[in-house]
Amino acid sequence: MKNKVLILGISSFAGASFANYLLNNSNFKIYGTFNKKRKLPFKLFLEKNKKFNQIVFSKLNLNSKKVDLNEIISKIKPNFIIDFASVCMVNESWSNPEYYFDVNFNSKIKLIKNLYKQKKLKKYIYIGTPEIFGSSDKAILENSTNFNPSTPYASSKLSTEIFLNNFIKNPKYKIIIARFSNFYGRGQPMHRLIPKLIYCINKKIKFPLEGTGNTKRNFIFEDDFNAGLLKIIKVGKIGEKFHFSGNKYHTIKDVIQKIIKIKNYSWSKLIIRRPDRKGKDKNYYLNCKKTQRQLKWNSKTNLENGLKKTINYYDSIIKKVKFKDTTFDIK
Repeated sequence: MKNKVLILGISSFAGASFANYLLNNSNFKIYGTFNKKRKLPFKLFLEKNKKFNQIVFSKLNLNSKKVDLNEIISKIKPNFIIDFASVCMVNESWSNPEYYFDVNFNSKIKLIKNLYKQKKLKKYIYIGTPEIFGSSDKAILENSTNFNPSTPYASSKLSTEIFLNNFIKNPKYKIIIARFSNFYGRGQPMHRLIPKLIYCINKKIKFPLEGTGNTKRNFIFEDDFNAGLLKIIKVGKIGEKFHFSGNKYHTIKDVIQKIIKIKNYSWSKLIIRRPDRKGKDKNYYLNCKKTQRQLKWNSKTNLENGLKKTINYYDSIIKKVKFKDTTFDIK
C-alpha cells in the first residue's frame, strides 16, 4: 500500500510546488488542504501535471472554530504530514496580528498535542521560518534558541515552534522542524519580489523598491528545497531541526540587477523608491551544515540559473496575469 502524505496548505506556493514535485519524484498518495481555491496556483503549473487528478483535496479554514483539523487527519490516516499552513504576508501582520496568531498558532495547538493519537503517522514536519531569529550577522545553527522576531508574523510562527519544543524530544509525537530561506520558482504569487520584478519589466511599469535594497537574503530555488524536504520524509530523524539555504547571500539590489541583465532592461526605467517597511530584518543567515551532513543534501541551483528558469516560466504566462497591487512583500 502507498504511503499517504498530507500537505497542509497545498494552496500556498510552497505547498503546491512540493505537491508537484512529489507527483514527479515519488510514489506517495497525496492529500492536501486548502482555504480559498482561487488562490491555488493550479492554473499556473500544478494542474498541468498529468498526475494532478491523483491528489485528494479537502477545504480547510484554520480560522474557523467549526472545523476540526484532527477530524480530517483521522479520516485520511496519513503517514506523513507536511505543515505549510499559515498566513505569511509580513506587512499585513502589523494591522491584524490577532488573525495571524489564530491561524499560525492557535489553530495548531489541538493538532500538535494530539499527534501521538495518530497511529499511522510516521512524521509531522512543520515548516518554519528564519524570521523567528530576526536579523543576524552570524549563521544560525539548527538548534539555536537565540530568538528575536521583529514582526507579528514572525512572533506567531515562533509561538508555534516554542509549543512544538515542548513535545519534540518525545518520539511518540514524531515532530520535525524545517526552516528554509527565501523560496522562489514557478507559480510564486505575483506580489513576491522575483515574479513582480519580471511582471514590471514585461509590462514596462515601475517597480517600487523599498528602502536602499541592501538587505541580504538567501534565495533557494524550488527544486532544491523540495528535494531536501523529500529527504526529510525518507531519512530525517524524529526530533531534529533542519535548515535549507543556498550557498550565497545576495542583496535585494543584487537580485534586481541580475534580472535586469537577463531581461536586457535598465535600472532607471524600472525602479521607483519607496520607504522601507516596518520591522524588516537586515540579514538572515542559516547554518545548514548539520542538515547537509545528515540528509546528504546541498543546494544545486545557483541564483543566476534559477532566475533564468523562473523568468522563462513567467515570460510564458505573463499575458494571462492581471496584477494591480503596487506593493510587494519580501521576507
